[in-house]
Amino acid sequence: MERYMLPLMSMRIYFESHGCSLNRGESKEMADAAEASGHSVAEAPASADMVVLDTCAVIQASENRMLARLRELARSGKPVVVAGCLPAVAPGRILEVCPGAILIPPEKRGSFNDAVSALEIKAMPQGRAAAKTTPRRPGIVEEVPIASGCRGRCTYCIARAARCGLRSRALDDILARVEFLVERGCREVRLAAQDSGLYGLDRDDGAGIHGLLSAVCGLEGDFMVRLGMMNPDTLRSVMGGLMEKYAHPRMFKFLHIPVQSGDDGILEKMGRNYAASDFLELAGTFRKHFPSGILATDVIVGFPGEGEAQFGRTLGLLEKARPDMVNAKAFSPRPGTPAAGVIRMPGRETVRARMRRLNDLRRGLFMENSRPLIDTTVRALVTENAKGGVLARTADYRPVLIRMPLARGLSTDVRVVEVRQGWCVGSPI
Repeated sequence: MERYMLPLMSMRIYFESHGCSLNRGESKEMADAAEASGHSVAEAPASADMVVLDTCAVIQASENRMLARLRELARSGKPVVVAGCLPAVAPGRILEVCPGAILIPPEKRGSFNDAVSALEIKAMPQGRAAAKTTPRRPGIVEEVPIASGCRGRCTYCIARAARCGLRSRALDDILARVEFLVERGCREVRLAAQDSGLYGLDRDDGAGIHGLLSAVCGLEGDFMVRLGMMNPDTLRSVMGGLMEKYAHPRMFKFLHIPVQSGDDGILEKMGRNYAASDFLELAGTFRKHFPSGILATDVIVGFPGEGEAQFGRTLGLLEKARPDMVNAKAFSPRPGTPAAGVIRMPGRETVRARMRRLNDLRRGLFMENSRPLIDTTVRALVTENAKGGVLARTADYRPVLIRMPLARGLSTDVRVVEVRQGWCVGSPI
């Protein structure tokens, strides 16, 4: 439904988000809140009165990209709001490259509308006509934040400092957000958090992750649910009963367990609070219940103290667990974290060589895990456009490339005809 904005009381705001699913979900909620307050979402910075950059600072390269982007935005002369993790960990660096920027760290996201209101008269061109806009339409895939912060003590993690302690969202608020998105066409709801298994432990309503999944899956509408990552030590405490929740037909059979290393000594230095065998046991439980489900994990390569033997144990663990997705990153020392003060690290060329070996293994595991699907028929949800066609997801969350222009949001039967590095290729039936 179209609506009309009042002159000098509405602004065109451009939102740009970087980083994790949690960040993207929070950014979209800010955009929807701005629209609910009478503003409109611009499609590009050039057509906006104000720019919001939602930032990531998980590694140094991410921070450098954020600062470079801020330099570009600062040259426009338009008001810039900087949200996300970077304002919490490097406010001075932001203001160096973008003087006058308004900083909104994660715990202050609720103040976004107040910041916009304070800028309305300053940012709006005098005498501009009322803007005729159509509200933002949610995508086929949308992230729904369920909690921020964690209770971990990882020695390398700057996000812990940026997002502070655990803050779970009220169950009713989550359900209302899911209903809002599904009513407007969302077909894949991604429940996002730094550690989803911790959901509700800081609240008195007793919902927990089990209760949350039951409530979300019980809502009306045509949609699927993907649960975000859970650390192994947290997952151990909620695994009982979790696979029963995953059996619901609305749940994607997708489990993200970041292991980070296959060496117990390195895990101890990382402050991860579990052993490699714990990850292997959890992965095995998931495989037992959902043999063709997608198992995802994260690995840090080149952590201080990682020698060839330690890295070899990581490769060995992956060969045993056989995850379908491995998100690998080279260790990046972050200011203020305990690991940043450790000097003894593998050399750059050593880390690059290890990354190549890990990526070769990752690609091989996906292909081996996916080959049994060849010549089978699966039901898949079309979620995004892709080069040469569209990308769809099976109930096991396996990606299938369909080489024809199908509508996003469509569920269709597909025959898998080929497996590539990172996806299957299917033909609609």
